[in-house]
Amino acid sequence: MPSPCGRRCLLVVCVAYGLFANHWARDSLGALEVPLESDAPYSLSARRYNALTSLYFLPNIGVPILAGVLAHRFGAAATYAAFFAIAAAGNGLVGASVAAGGGGAFGLLLVGRALMGIAYEAVDVLPIGFVSPRFRDTWTALVGLLNGVNRLGSVTNFLLEPLLYRAGGLPLALSVPSAVGASGLLTALLARGVDASLSRADEAAAQRAEEEPLRTSLRSLPRVFFLFLLGGACVYGAVVPFWFIGAKHLQSRFGMPLATADALLLLPEGMIALVAPPFGLLMDRRRWSLTKRLYWSAASLAPIPVALLLLAWLGPAGGAPALGPNVTTLAAGNSPPPAAPNLLAPALATLVLGTGYAFAQNLIWASLTLVAPPKLLNLCSGLTGSSLNLLPSALPLLFFGANSSTNLTTLAAVGAVGVAAYSWAAVESTARDRPLLPAAATVAAAAPLTAAPDGDDFEERLDALVE
Repeated sequence: MPSPCGRRCLLVVCVAYGLFANHWARDSLGALEVPLESDAPYSLSARRYNALTSLYFLPNIGVPILAGVLAHRFGAAATYAAFFAIAAAGNGLVGASVAAGGGGAFGLLLVGRALMGIAYEAVDVLPIGFVSPRFRDTWTALVGLLNGVNRLGSVTNFLLEPLLYRAGGLPLALSVPSAVGASGLLTALLARGVDASLSRADEAAAQRAEEEPLRTSLRSLPRVFFLFLLGGACVYGAVVPFWFIGAKHLQSRFGMPLATADALLLLPEGMIALVAPPFGLLMDRRRWSLTKRLYWSAASLAPIPVALLLLAWLGPAGGAPALGPNVTTLAAGNSPPPAAPNLLAPALATLVLGTGYAFAQNLIWASLTLVAPPKLLNLCSGLTGSSLNLLPSALPLLFFGANSSTNLTTLAAVGAVGVAAYSWAAVESTARDRPLLPAAATVAAAAPLTAAPDGDDFEERLDALVE
């Protein structure tokens, strides 16, 4: 049996792989929008494709709250494994859809993506409840590490999916991420066992201590928490839909081939993988207060609407008309070949979008344990997960049309609302800010701290944790 330190490390590895698998499977359709609309057996219309996106995110308006309640009652690790079983079933149906013909393929794809969507955000947020208490003094840094790993799943998707499609068409391009997503169930079950072995008695005691009327506790949530939820909802609402419509927009407006457009979509996720680990370590070492994190959230989100507007309305260099994906077939006889698309402008705009999102998204999870009451951490995690999926679910279904530039303008407006929400939350938190470690906020029985610990104290506790 590994030592307690070894088991904690194994717990992190299990959760990290689950996040990686979950995000690769989630984003697989985003890299295949054009093939799904053109290739049999799917041949989806744009409306059906947008419906798939909405159906994936729609359950997460309410399911993470249910997951938080179940975790509050039965334990976060057991609830995490149960939701991963649902995700595995959904991945299995998506993989099976490639072998079906006619309408059966779309039906299996639809049901499979719906099941994956039911579990998606719960799988992302539930580890907070059983991992953060075991890494109290280094939780913010660990958030950065886990964020980097799970975004590698999205990066892998946009990097490999075009290659898989080229090698084996939609059957291979859909089957591989489905198999990876389903395999996360194995590590989820292992994580549940590791969590149970670490502290059965402590977990039971913590659950007994948390058994109080939820309605009474929810009334005590401060306004800053709900402004934090609105800001986080706008971060995801402004960026996540872009993953699913961005590749086709870049192809049609800037004349890019599919592989190039998917490569540009690596930037938002790739920046999280690069930025999140060192940024989380910086917040831990510098003891960033909640107010400072909220101001940084507003500043990080601010460039995203600008980048979206540039991508929406910026034309190809030199005022040349946008090139369609098959425009080269139009050149015939003595007609000159079409000019190569200029990639610099859209690449820079996408890089700005990705950098802003890398900081803003990481700050959501790094700030949650400061803004949420300790006894309601599981439930507040569920509320956060629900809020993050509200706009990605509603926008494609209710507001998106055939004009992708108008759709990106809608996303830019959502981002501007988020900047205002975070700024208001920062002002609200100034009077009540607690310059605590995220760990201190999760210790229900600990005496309140009135000042941030000094650097030497942090080093001593970090050394003790490692030992």
